Amino acid sequence: MCLLAIHLFALDALAERAKRTGETTLYRAPLGLRILLGTAIIGMVYGAGAVALSKELRRDWWVSVLLLGLAIFCASQWPADLGVSKSEIYEKKWLGLRKKTFLWKDGASSAVAPGEDSVWVVAKSGATIKHTKYHVDRAGFIAQMKTYCRWLEPGRAL
Repeated sequence: MCLLAIHLFALDALAERAKRTGETTLYRAPLGLRILLGTAIIGMVYGAGAVALSKELRRDWWVSVLLLGLAIFCASQWPADLGVSKSEIYEKKWLGLRKKTFLWKDGASSAVAPGEDSVWVVAKSGATIKHTKYHVDRAGFIAQMKTYCRWLEPGRAL
């Protein structure tokens, strides 16, 4: 059942298109995956709080810890938001707490990584940004990479 859900979210990402805001194109996780992870995180945090405030906390403390751990795990699996403009590409993780930015003028190259089913963008510094199968609009992302940075054919080193 879980594998079916994973494949459905990957198919959802193929069907959904990137959002354009101003000069930036935003590549996010598909709506279904964002709803599932968001609901799971909120539900688990609520459940952990409900157990912590219950009269049975001395006996069921481990349930609260488990639910908080699962909520943190779900948050860590949330795909990063990728933004592409004429001047830069950025990656936002952890609800914007961690942001990585590459300017196109600093030189970057990109290629498909078939083993991971992702598109990698690598800056000259060696830092990477990945467009995974759980991001929307793979074809649009590749077209932008071919426009803004050096595109390497599969099999060539980044």
